[in-house]
Amino acid sequence: MNKSKIRTRFAPSPTGTPESVHLGFVIRALWSYAYAKKNNGQFVLRIEDTDVKRSRKDTEDAIYSVLHKFGINWDEGPDVGGKYGPYRQSERLEKYKIAAEKLVTSGYAYYDFDAVKREKEEIKASYLDSEKIKSLKVRPKARNNDIKESLERIKNGEPYVVRVKMPEDRSFEYYDWILKKKIKFFGKEVSDMILLKSDGYPTYHLAVVVDDVDMQISHVFRGQEWISSTPIHLYLYEGLNKQIPEIGHFSVILDPRTGKKFSKRDMSAMFGVKTWLDDGYLPEAILNYLMLLGWAPKDNTEMFTLDQFVGAFDQDGVQKSNPIFNREKLDWFNGQYIRQLSTESLNAKLQMLNAKFNKLNKDKQLKITELLKDRIKKLTDINDLAKFFWERPEVDASLLGENYKEHLKTAIDIIENEKDFIEVIKEKGYKTGDFFMDLRIAITGMKFTPPINESIEILGKNETIDRLKYVLAKDENKN
Repeated sequence: MNKSKIRTRFAPSPTGTPESVHLGFVIRALWSYAYAKKNNGQFVLRIEDTDVKRSRKDTEDAIYSVLHKFGINWDEGPDVGGKYGPYRQSERLEKYKIAAEKLVTSGYAYYDFDAVKREKEEIKASYLDSEKIKSLKVRPKARNNDIKESLERIKNGEPYVVRVKMPEDRSFEYYDWILKKKIKFFGKEVSDMILLKSDGYPTYHLAVVVDDVDMQISHVFRGQEWISSTPIHLYLYEGLNKQIPEIGHFSVILDPRTGKKFSKRDMSAMFGVKTWLDDGYLPEAILNYLMLLGWAPKDNTEMFTLDQFVGAFDQDGVQKSNPIFNREKLDWFNGQYIRQLSTESLNAKLQMLNAKFNKLNKDKQLKITELLKDRIKKLTDINDLAKFFWERPEVDASLLGENYKEHLKTAIDIIENEKDFIEVIKEKGYKTGDFFMDLRIAITGMKFTPPINESIEILGKNETIDRLKYVLAKDENKN
């Protein structure tokens, strides 16, 4: 392949539900995309749908939708085509079969007729945890099968798998272009993993090599959890007599609860992109946070658009240590992006999020939006922080101070006669904090709200007085 032409790829698997498309997808696509664009190269999207039973069309569609939402667009892929297609693995089966046969013929792989019964269990174990690859040191007797005899059995319709024939007397070494170091493996420590399943579908190991060769991928980005599979791929490139792309591994995200790598289940459940968007996080804020999760710019800049990130990205900034997901930092980014929105734009987003807010007249909506703009961390904060504007609260009397009756009666007089709160508070000798806390709780039902004076203005004189009288009357009726 022409190393002067940069070509990177993102190759997700469309398994699970559409909601399981998680933030890890975005990070891996982001880095591959940024490196290609920084170097005037091409970014390829490839769909790894060889897990026939678990692959779903709606999940594939969700992958497209998520990437587009974050502005990560591809030059070649299943939906846009390209001269190196097909870009969906289920449409490339003949290519894998030919490659597998070539590997067997050249002594780099072999036919195994005994593995058919246990292939599902073996493949599942290796995919659930790539570290298990190390413990699956399978050296089947089939390694010594005669090729002519094997071909005769295949001709007679006997099912088989194709395994890589890892040499036990060799070592494998490559320079990791992201980690910037040489990594060495010994063949005797690597299992004879299955390359082609009995149903004719490839495993990851065969498909990724064949596809990267055919699509002329120059630089590979992978998570560090896949380092242990690299010697298999190095051996397959050799067996196919193809040039090896630059292979690099970046850090994995750690669970803040355990300090360990997220499981696939946790990653999907906790970090499904739809979950975060539905919870009021802006795509721009999520993307900006993910940019810095494992990568650091030279000048400590924190705010990046996608184009700015592309311009600044380089492998020198890739951090060797695994980052811990920090929701507080994501909240900070989201707050920053919310405050960059115009009031009209933020208001439109809040309208789509909350039906009751959307029923208020436009003037009142805009006033509430302006009041919330500097105070919310995510869009869904409106549901709690502002619900008192359209829903009269039930006030918990235990939250009110011992002088709340006098405070509320005085507040009613101030509002009815348009007096100044501070002047009357001083005149009456009230404690300012206690007075306003009782007023706030009686009107909103909460201790923490937007500024109370502005809130009263938005609620209106009559509604505010009605709420204060309601709290007083409720107490009198109880007595």
